[in-house]
This record gives sequence, C-alpha cells and structure tokens, in this order.
Amino acid sequence: MSSVHVHHYLATSFCFYHAVDILNNLRNITGQLDCIDSGLKDAIKMAMLSKELDKHVENSFGVQHHIIQKRHVTSSSMNARKIYGREKEKAQLIRMMKEPPSINSNVSVLPVLGLGGIGKTTLAQYLFNHQEVENTFHEKAWICVSHNFDRIRITREIVDSLSDHKGRKFPHSTNLDCLERELKNKLTGKRFLLVLDDVWSGEWTQLLFPFESAAIECVKIVVTARDQIVLQGKGKRNEIILKGIEENDYWSFFVSCAFGDEDPASAKYPPRLHDVGKQIMQKLKGSPLAAKTVGQVLWRKLNEKHWMYVLKSNLWELGTDVNDIMPALALSYYHLPEHLQLCFCFCSVFPKGYEFNANSIVSMWIAHGFVLEAELSSKTAEDIGHEYVTELLCRSFFEYGSSKECLKIHDLLHDLAHSVSLGEYCIYEGQTATKIPESARHLCVQTSVNLSSICELKNLRTLVIFRGELQAHELEALKNIRVLVLLDSEVKEISPFLGHLKHLRYLDLCQTRIKSLPESLCLLYQLKVLKLKKLETLPSQLGNLINLQFFIVNSQKGLPFRGPWVLVFPVKKETGYRIAQLKGMNELRGTLALRELENIQCEEDAREANLKEKCHLKGLCLLWSDAFTNSHIVEEVLDSLQPHPNLKNLYIVEYMGSRTPSWFVTSSMQNLKKIGLRNCVNWKLLPTLGQLPFLKTLSLEDMNATIESIEDLDVVFPSLEKLELEQVSISFDGMSVTRQECRYFPRLRHLSITSCDIVRGLPWTRLSALEDLKIYYSPGLDDQLPGCLQGLISLTKLVIREAKMESLPDGVMNNLKALKILDISLCDELTSVALQALSSLEYLKISSCSKFVYWQSDMQEDEAPLPKLHQMHVEYCQNLEYLPTWLPSVTSLEILSIDTCPLFRSLPEGGLPSSLRKLCILACDRGLIDRCQEVGSQEWLKIKHIGDRKLSVFSL
Repeated sequence: MSSVHVHHYLATSFCFYHAVDILNNLRNITGQLDCIDSGLKDAIKMAMLSKELDKHVENSFGVQHHIIQKRHVTSSSMNARKIYGREKEKAQLIRMMKEPPSINSNVSVLPVLGLGGIGKTTLAQYLFNHQEVENTFHEKAWICVSHNFDRIRITREIVDSLSDHKGRKFPHSTNLDCLERELKNKLTGKRFLLVLDDVWSGEWTQLLFPFESAAIECVKIVVTARDQIVLQGKGKRNEIILKGIEENDYWSFFVSCAFGDEDPASAKYPPRLHDVGKQIMQKLKGSPLAAKTVGQVLWRKLNEKHWMYVLKSNLWELGTDVNDIMPALALSYYHLPEHLQLCFCFCSVFPKGYEFNANSIVSMWIAHGFVLEAELSSKTAEDIGHEYVTELLCRSFFEYGSSKECLKIHDLLHDLAHSVSLGEYCIYEGQTATKIPESARHLCVQTSVNLSSICELKNLRTLVIFRGELQAHELEALKNIRVLVLLDSEVKEISPFLGHLKHLRYLDLCQTRIKSLPESLCLLYQLKVLKLKKLETLPSQLGNLINLQFFIVNSQKGLPFRGPWVLVFPVKKETGYRIAQLKGMNELRGTLALRELENIQCEEDAREANLKEKCHLKGLCLLWSDAFTNSHIVEEVLDSLQPHPNLKNLYIVEYMGSRTPSWFVTSSMQNLKKIGLRNCVNWKLLPTLGQLPFLKTLSLEDMNATIESIEDLDVVFPSLEKLELEQVSISFDGMSVTRQECRYFPRLRHLSITSCDIVRGLPWTRLSALEDLKIYYSPGLDDQLPGCLQGLISLTKLVIREAKMESLPDGVMNNLKALKILDISLCDELTSVALQALSSLEYLKISSCSKFVYWQSDMQEDEAPLPKLHQMHVEYCQNLEYLPTWLPSVTSLEILSIDTCPLFRSLPEGGLPSSLRKLCILACDRGLIDRCQEVGSQEWLKIKHIGDRKLSVFSL
C-alpha cells in the first residue's frame, strides 16, 4: 500500500470514529435537553394544574381558601345518632382506655388513622362519651387541633376544660409556662383523657412535655390524623387504621343517608331503587362521608331515573357543598408536596381496582422525572422512589393490594386524581362518544380499538394498552413516549420498528406472548427498564443498551433466592444468549443470575461478560448445572467472572472446582452482606469469611468444607446475624473458646442446622446474642447436645427435631431465662425435661418422644411456676402418664392439649388452672375420657370451668 493510500485510509478511519464520537455526544446532549424540556413542561404543567385546581375547587366546592385556610372545628358532641359497624374498633378503644399505664411512662398515645371522611372523629366522639370511659377518668378534654398548630391556644383550652377551673385566672394568658404549671397542678394524682382531633403536623408531640414530667396517675391521648407520619413513632403499638365500613353495616348506613326517616320498603318508592342503590353503594367503598354526600344527592329525587344518573356520574361532579367527599379528599391532596402529587396522580393512569407493583411504579416515576434526587445523597433514585411509596401509604393515598408488593388506590381517590389532572390522565374504554382530550399525556387503552386514533396526541408520554398491538406507523407517531406497558396476552410479536421510540425509558411486555424481540430494540439507548417474559433469543446487539438498569426476563424457578429485579440469563453456546451480550450493559442494577455456566468454554469468553465493571449490581448468582464439566475450566471461568467490589449479595451454585477464585479474598469483597454456597462438593477449603466486616447472612448447603479463621483477629464474623447450614459437614477452624480476647459471632441471632453429619468448631459458649436456634435431624450435634445450649443466655426460641439426648436438665435450662418458645420433637431417647427456670416461656410443645415420662420439678412452695406460659402441647408420647404437679399454679395457661398419649390417665390433683379456656384430650386413656365427660365426677369438676373442651378417644 502506498503512503498516499495509507494516509487516506487513516484520515478516513479517523473521520469515521470521530463522527461516531460526535454522534454519541449529540445523542447524550439531546437526551439531556429532552429531560430538561420534559422537566420544564412538567413544572409549567404543575403550575397550571395548581391554578386550574384553584378555579375548579372554587367553582365546584366553594372558595379554595375557605376550604383550606378556615380552621375546621369539631367537638365531642356526637354528630351521628348511631354508629354503624366499627364494633371491633370500638371494643379495642374501650379496652385500651382501661389498661393500666406502662412501667416506663404514665402517658399512652392511641392513634386513630384513615382517609378524610372515613369516620375517625365519629369514633373518637363515641369513645369520649362512653359511660365506661366516663367512669374511668377524673378529667377529659376534647381539642380540635386542625392545620394551624398553636401550642399556647391548645394548652389554654385544656386548662379551661378541667372541671374545677373557673376560667378566671388564665382567660387570655399567653404565658405557656404559667399555663403548663396550672395544668400539672390540676391533674396531679388524676386519670386524664385527652382527644386531639384532626392533627396535621408532628408539632402536637410538644403537648406531651408537661404530662410526662408531672405526677399524673394516667394520661391517655387519642390522636386522630390522616397521615401516619405526624405521629413521629408515637403509639405505633396501639394504632387503629380505619378502612371502609363492612358491607352489611354500610348498606344500613347508606339507606339511612338516602332515605332519611322514610321507609325504603314503602310502596311509594320504585322497587328498582334497591338494586340501583346497591350498585351505587359498591362505588363508595365503605366511606361514611361518601355515603352522606351521595345520599344527600339521592334524597333530593327518590326515583329511578335520578338514581341511574347518579350511578353513571363521576363522584366529583356530585358535590356542591364544602362538606362533600371530594373537598375532604382534595384537602389531603393539597397537603401533599408537589412531587408526591405528581406521583399519586400518575397512578390513576391504571384502571380502578388495578394492582400495580411498587418497584414498577417507582421505575415509571423515575422515567418521567418525578423522583427528585439529591446531588450529595448516597440514596439511589429507586431508594427515594420507595420513600415516596411509603409516604403515600402513610398518608392513606395508597393501600396494599393482595400482597405487600402490590399497591392500589381507593376508587374515590382515583376519581380525585382524574378530577385534578385536567385531562392529562385518561382511561379510554372504547366508547365511540368518548374523545381523548388533546391534553392527554398519560393514556390507558382498556378495550380493543384502532390505535391510530391516538397517533395525533403529540404530548403523549405514557401508553398502557390492555387490548391491541402497535403497528409501524403508530410507533413512528408515538416517538415521544417514555413509558410503554403492553398487557395484551394475545400479542405474540412486536413491530420491528420498535426502535422509533427513541425516548422510551420503560418497556413492559411481561403479560404478552412475545418470544423474541427485533434488533431495532437495541437502538433504544435511553431505555432503563425492560420487562419481558421468557424469550427464546435476545437481540445480538443487546449490549448497546448502555443505559439499561433493570432487566427482567426468564423464570426465577430454581434460584436460591427470590427478588423483584432479577435478570435470569441462561448462557448458551449458540447465538441468543451469548454471555458477551452483557458486555456493555454496565448500568445494570438489581441481581444478575447467570445460569448454565458450563456452556462457557474458556476464561476469555467469561471475561466478555465484563462483570467487574458493573458497579451498580446488588446481587450476583452464578449457577452451573450438574452436567459433567472439566474442573480446571470451571475454576478458570469462575476466576474470570470477577464482580465489582460494590457487590452486596453473592450466590454460587454447583461449582465443581476445588479452588477459591482469586477475587474471592476478603480484602476485595469487603461490601458483601449475604453469601450463599450450594452443592459445591469439591470446594473443601473456604476463604476466611469471618473477616468480612458487613456479612450478615451466610448459607451453606450440600457441602463438605472447612472455614478458616485467622488467629490474630479481634472479632470473627463481626456482623453475621444469620447462619444456615443444611446437609453439610462443616468445620470452623481456629475458633478457640480459650481466647478470651477474641469475640466470635457477636451479633449472631439466628442459627439453623439441618441434616448435618458433622458440625465442629462452633464456639457455643460465645454465642451470647443467639435468639433463634433450630436443630433438625443433625447427628453431627448428638455429641454436643444438650451441653452446647448452656451459654445461650439470649435464646428466645429453641426447636429440636430428632436428636439423641436423654434429658434437658436444670443445669442447662437454668441459663435459658429468655426462652419463650420450646419445641422438642422426635427425640426418642428423651426421658425428662426441667422447666422450672424458664420464667419467660410462653409456648411449650413436646411431640413424638416415646420415652418421655418425667417432668423435673425443684420449685419452692412460694415460687410461681412458668408465669408467662400460654400454650402447652404434648403429643405422641407413648409412656407419659401424668402432667406436672405444679401445672395448677400456672395462672397464665390458656391452651392445653394432650394428644395420643395412651398411658395418660389422670389430671393433676389440684385441678387445672382457672385461666384455661381451651382443653383437648385426644386418644388418651378411655377411662379418663369417660370420667371427664361424666357430670359431677372428680375429673369433670376439674374441667367444668373451661369453655372450649374437646374430649375423644380418637385423635383428630
């Protein structure tokens, strides 16, 4: 090649690569400008929304400032003649009123929480006026706190409410100290009930100071609020969260609202009103205020035409009075910060009753820029988004669906979101008369329609499709959308022109039957979330999606864990799932599970995954199958799959190598919090895991291994809280209990040992933090039981299955002062158990211990045996003849069950505890069963006080 040609070639190459760089820079700049443009539009839209909402509220409900700024006032006088339902909540409140104060404080906070109009104030009024409450307290005060908290005003009102205060000394006092001293003086030695109604901020906790520092016998403070956040952690144990009234009670209430004092069964009313009313009631979801509001509208015209009109109307169009349901809910909405208003309203793009996944909705918020990230904060956008979810849950804008991962919005709140969105959120149900507003930015299509009708929506940013699929020209027209969710299970493929959606950040195709994706997907450089069902192949240029953060595809079946964001990537030799496809995807988050790693032929191929550059991955799971694999190649492959040091969770399954990978040294993986190793049968010598400073969970299964320890460490396993051993032969080397200067497992709280043949080297006497111990079918501990239990002073739960020990003697049990649950089963050599020292024991079960005959007892006469025992179960103990002599003195026992103990033939001489409310004696001595059922017999007299008795010669 001549020098001229070389020069030309180099110049051309330089221009080409320079052009690529320029193109990439332009794409980045365009993306940033697009985000800025979107943010500005959202800000402008929010300002317009607030302005229009002011007009809307003014026109529909009266002047906005009248609603928000005028202090809402309540009193202790009952607003309702009758309270429908709420029997459980009423009983709970009365019971809490009568409970004595705790040892730590004389002040008890009882929160009543729920949406506006759900009945919080009514419930508090019922309590305040109840005769039992009247008899319990010397003084009562009802204070309506409302939005503007004024500590001086409230304190003065409390003082004025006291029965012996004449209002002369402090009628207009603004001296807070003087008021609080007067308050303490007047309440000294008394029991005081205070209701703080309609609380909106955490400032109310300032009112606790004088009560906590005074010699008052008892103070009960009922706080009604919409927002859990204002409680600031107070009264969490006692809180009552009000939901809708149960259907039967709600129907009675609804009828009273719609007909007043009239009889709905009267012949003068059309019989169809009953059926229409039932349908209207279903829309109101148990809200008392909604029933009052709609009932007032229905009462005006008690005819079928009017009621059908109401049934088909949107609820926000019904109210004209400031006491209607929508202003009540709008008030809560106005008190949300702007970013939460945006996030809440966005969820109304899904139909009523739809359950959305919390992780998914957070990702959609992020795609639209609704999540505000702090520059100096270590929190990710996902962390902040989940904080938003928690806030909306606490403020009752969200509620849990069928599981804790699923959320939904109350139908009335869904209506509210649409009422304030000014057409920005739209659900299209396919009616020909319904026109999608041009202002729609977030659209849900519920029925099968010609999607061409939405192509004119230039501002569309979200598209959720329940029926239908997108064609090429539609994709071209929708190029500005950020979120696309396709929920049509009949869709089997997607257009190859998917790459037109240049601004797409979130793509969910999980509910479809799509088996493969077009190569054009790899042009979606802005894509951050991709959710797919199991695919046969992946696009070859998948690595071009350099901004992809969360990627769901394939099943999690067979993984040693479950998680919300797990990418299961089965490695294949042929095109489709080549590990090199992951190379450029360094923004991946969540957990990456690489399966079928035996298909990687050499370390160079493994290195193509570029795992060490994926700094955002939280978890990594490396799985081989049980197919035969060259152990040397396997070791090289694992060495080349080096993760980033930021990794938190690591799982390795069926690794057939014997060598620890070079990167798995404690100095390189300092951030690991969870390690799981399963069926790595050749890996005999594990690294010094005890050095890892943040390791909280260690799980070993199907292994024969030794864990080394370094002798000069001051603390071994400093953060480990959970240790799980299953089907392992394990040795912990170098953990000498004679080294007093070294601390072993200082935070270990949960230890589970299952089917283990060998367990050596555990420093049992040092496990002073252990709370939960489970030993199942592990002969490797037979030579250590029961002596290894002796030092477990913090143990609260002990479960033992199939262990060869003859007794649990008092020398061991005397140290288990914290034990609450004792469950012993299938211990054929066990003959006796000493229980007298277990002062915290609440639950006892002894099952299938064929030689058990003896209850050790060494109690003093004045000693109260097992003062906290609630339940006692003895079953399948063939040689047991009697119960312990001290059992009649166990005054806390409520449930006693003796099942299939054929030699058990008599009850204790002292009878059974008076506290017992449930007794089962099954498949025991027939004579005992007969005597217990014979009225007037000695055994019958011992059990006649027990309300729930089951006596039978057969086991149930």
